[in-house]
Amino acid sequence: MTTESDVQNDGQLEQESQVETPPPITKPKKTAAADKAKPPENKVVRLLEKNPLGMTLPEMAGGPRQVKKIRLLRPMLAQAIRDGLVMPVSQRAGNTVYRLVKFLGPR
Repeated sequence: MTTESDVQNDGQLEQESQVETPPPITKPKKTAAADKAKPPENKVVRLLEKNPLGMTLPEMAGGPRQVKKIRLLRPMLAQAIRDGLVMPVSQRAGNTVYRLVKFLGPR
């Protein structure tokens, strides 16, 4: 036989067990549109997108005396050339001018 106190105790146990379990945590799903709108990771490519006429390596670094920045940018520039994003076009003041391939017109 069950008494009223047993029924009330069962109800309290059920409520406590429901309160103790937290809701499952779900991560937001990435969409394909967000991946396409992602800007390029290469710093050199970002700099050249701002200047369609092209830039030399010292111009990208902020001046010919910015040796540390030039050293940082040189491997990034090499990677962009290997990927086919950037091409050397001409020379300006003894330095090679690099332009984005998408800004190169028909020759």
